[in-house]
Amino acid sequence: MKRSFVLMVWLWAGLFLSAQAQTTSEPKNRLEGYPDFEFRRAREDYGFLANRSLKNFWESLKYISLGQNPDAYLSLGGDIRSEFQVIQNLDWDEANDDDGVLFQRFMFHLDLHLGKHFRLFGQLKNGFMVDRNAENSPLDTDEIDVHQLFATIQLGSTRLEVGRRELWYGSRRLISIREGTNIRQSFDGARWIWQKPQHRFDALFYYYNPQQMMAFDNGFDNNNRLWGGYYVWNVTPDKKLNFDFYYLGVQNETTRFESGNDRETRHSVGFRHWGKMGKLRYNNEALFQFGRFGNQSISAWTASSEIYYTLVQDHLSPTLGLKVDIVSGDESPNDGVMQTFNPLYPRGGYFGLLALIGPANLIDLHPSFQISFGERWEFSFDWDFFWRYSTQDGIYFPSGRLNVASQGSQQKFIGHQIGGEVVFKVNRFLELETSCFYFTTGGFLNEVTSGADILQLGASMNFKF
Repeated sequence: MKRSFVLMVWLWAGLFLSAQAQTTSEPKNRLEGYPDFEFRRAREDYGFLANRSLKNFWESLKYISLGQNPDAYLSLGGDIRSEFQVIQNLDWDEANDDDGVLFQRFMFHLDLHLGKHFRLFGQLKNGFMVDRNAENSPLDTDEIDVHQLFATIQLGSTRLEVGRRELWYGSRRLISIREGTNIRQSFDGARWIWQKPQHRFDALFYYYNPQQMMAFDNGFDNNNRLWGGYYVWNVTPDKKLNFDFYYLGVQNETTRFESGNDRETRHSVGFRHWGKMGKLRYNNEALFQFGRFGNQSISAWTASSEIYYTLVQDHLSPTLGLKVDIVSGDESPNDGVMQTFNPLYPRGGYFGLLALIGPANLIDLHPSFQISFGERWEFSFDWDFFWRYSTQDGIYFPSGRLNVASQGSQQKFIGHQIGGEVVFKVNRFLELETSCFYFTTGGFLNEVTSGADILQLGASMNFKF
């Protein structure tokens, strides 16, 4: 634990000084007009720097001219994330030693534009752990590999993307980049996109890229397929009223639920209603799943609603939130019908940074509060309550993999989790965060595990350029 903490402090100190030097060396208003760094770096576009004659060091990385055409350029960038965690009573077991671990990730990318119609984006990743008691996992460790490498051809309102890339749709309940873990996920395939100012439709076919831990060993794999269509309708130009409609199909050669492992072909049909009314933001979603799991038919569903109300729209913006999720679970292991919901490829920390429970066989009630102190400081507090939907099914990890089997327990209450996070944006390059979460076990976990409460303390740094 001591070694990982010392490494983190040295790295943070160097990056902090670098970010401060870059910011203070510029006139105050020079960087204010720049767009923020994107969570998904492939969405960034630095073509606007073509008209800037005198570029500083950072600008010279973001726009490297490739000739007379201002639309032909190369852009370089990267992300460095350090996250230090201390976890007490992992897996709700007092026998597990307190675990202090440093998760370290490096990602570097290049973005090549050859005119207005062709683009090539590539990104490398490296991730590792220091001082963890458990063995390395593909979720946390990858020596080095190609995370993204895709080409884009743009023709009018349509574009074709081919290659390996991150995918993100809607509220990330089904398809996300899995930021909560140390190693993000990506897909191999293609998608065709038609887009107008208030409409977008994606037709996609991809293979999930399974993570391996050695250098450049994340090869193509056809055992886990994804296909479908996703349509977004922004009813109003200001996006105050919006609808998503989608169909997603998956085929996985080996999927594990409490009822066992088998081949799965699952179809998901759903819609999302989201937007804003004055001080109120909302996001409602429902979907149904059908298909085959081995010799069983699939009939699963989920419905969710989340609302956020900003009490005062000023520099503090205090905001109350409430999320409710109902996610089906298997009600009988011997009736020939699989009713456990599969979240497919969701975000890692589905119910917060303490990622213990995922959206399968679950009822969840989640109030929250958030407040900002100027543009740099942000505090959030949340309290999450969990119940099993069905007593005949267990609880699952955020990935959808079985965590704790039901073991005959008739208890529904899993437990509740309380936590808080503080975020400090040092400047546009550097962000610091600290968090504390405490999970109190309920009747189900007290019956089938040692029932020890879990404490997690965390501190992280994100540096982007």
